[in-house]
Amino acid sequence: MKRGLGFTLIEVMVALVVFSVVSVALVKNTTTSLRQSGMIEDRTIAWWLAENEMTSLRMLPRTDDSYPNSGTSREVVEMDDTAWDVETTVEATENDYVRRIVISVYRENQEDAKARLVGFLGRY
Repeated sequence: MKRGLGFTLIEVMVALVVFSVVSVALVKNTTTSLRQSGMIEDRTIAWWLAENEMTSLRMLPRTDDSYPNSGTSREVVEMDDTAWDVETTVEATENDYVRRIVISVYRENQEDAKARLVGFLGRY
């Protein structure tokens, strides 16, 4: 009996199993990479927004009217076609001429902060 030159059914099935296992691993790895890239992008944008807010506070003229009082304010800022909540908390310190500033940045309608920046602002 003459043997054919093609693959047997078993060989084809084994090749398909190997291919499917490798494909599943590649898809899982790609999905994880995409998710991590999105998280890094969110954190980077949130950090920029926090630094922008801190810089804005530091650039205000140092007068009695512009020196921030203790309290919390919240504003919505749009960057990269996404709405972000920027929460600024001003706290008194032991020194009346220094305020502690905490800036937290959230994606709109989310509770976990993507970035939190703490700094100090002097009156003079």
